Amino acid sequence: MKFKLELDRKTLIKIACIVLIIALLPFSFELVFLIDIGGIDFAVTFLMLYLASTYSILAAKWNNFKRELGGLTVFLSQLYMFKPKVFVPHAIASGLILAFTCSLFLVCLFWVPVMYVSSGFIA
Repeated sequence: MKFKLELDRKTLIKIACIVLIIALLPFSFELVFLIDIGGIDFAVTFLMLYLASTYSILAAKWNNFKRELGGLTVFLSQLYMFKPKVFVPHAIASGLILAFTCSLFLVCLFWVPVMYVSSGFIA
């Protein structure tokens, strides 16, 4: 009896699905019941539907994150402290203070008034 394995597209997809099911079995015990009740085809179909819904949820969350990050960058770019005439002198002074004193606390104190003005507490 000679066994010949042809690696065409269908065979590779079946092997990948079986490997995926074997990898997921320790984490999802309902697949064991689905395989027992409906067979491997039913379990693979259920798994593909589950992964498709998970993919669409993750894609929606990623798009929401990108939109929120874009809004945050627009908001930060409009703050007073990030205007070039304010930011450049403060960045240069912060670098000099850090180089001469090695005090990050002093550098942070240097930025506090600018942050207050940007937040609107002080007009």
